[in-house]
Formats: sequence, structure tokens, C-alpha cells
Amino acid sequence: MEESPLSRAPSRGGVNFLNVARTYIPNTKVECHYTLPPGTMPSASDWIGIFKVEAACVRDYHTFVWSSVPESTTDGSPIHTSVQFQASYLPKPGAQLYQFRYVNRQGRVCGQSPPFQFREPRPMDELVTLEEAD
Repeated sequence: MEESPLSRAPSRGGVNFLNVARTYIPNTKVECHYTLPPGTMPSASDWIGIFKVEAACVRDYHTFVWSSVPESTTDGSPIHTSVQFQASYLPKPGAQLYQFRYVNRQGRVCGQSPPFQFREPRPMDELVTLEEAD
């Protein structure tokens, strides 16, 4: 089976991912917030995937969730919404860089987030205690 190459819309005027962390803690759900530009008609067939940064095809996702479709939209206004990725479907911790990508019903990438990693929280190397002078 031949895979189609990744078709990306220009970043200008595309889906904008909000408050993307540099790292996410493995085994905890991840909430992904995004804004659809004015005039975008979301579909129940649109989806948000977690991709390795170097992924070149929309089939190369690690996991995905269907996008949320608001019940009502104000024509000409951006649409702010979010989805959740359940912990059990997230990548294992490591150095690999990932990004969220919004894929529309035609299989076109309409936006991508800055890169992030899944990494265990780092313990504090040194704990410094401050004491007040008497």
C-alpha cells in the first residue's frame, strides 16, 4: 500500500495550538488546546494527532483523537476548543520530539504545534534551604 506524502497547509491562517508545553509527563492525560481560524468549518472527520516531528505522512501518527465540533459557531469568529489524549495511548518517555497536528477530513495538515517531549519529571538535584537571620 502506497502512503500519500504529508500535505501541509501554509502555517499562516491555519490552526493555532495554544499553551503547548516543552515536556509532558508520561502516563498522565494531555489536554491539547487549539484555535481554528475564522471561516473554518470543523468536521466530525477532522482529527488531532501526535506525530514524531520527522513524520512525513498523515498515517505516521502515534495516536489521534477526533476533533471536537462546537454546537454553534459565530460566523467569522475564531473557534477555541480542546481535546484530551488519554494517558495509556501516549508515547513512552525519551528524547524523541513530537508535535500535535490538526488533520482535516481531506487528509490535509492544517496546523502543527511547536515540538515537545514526553519525559519523566526531574527530581531536584539539590535542595537549598533558606533560613532567616535572628
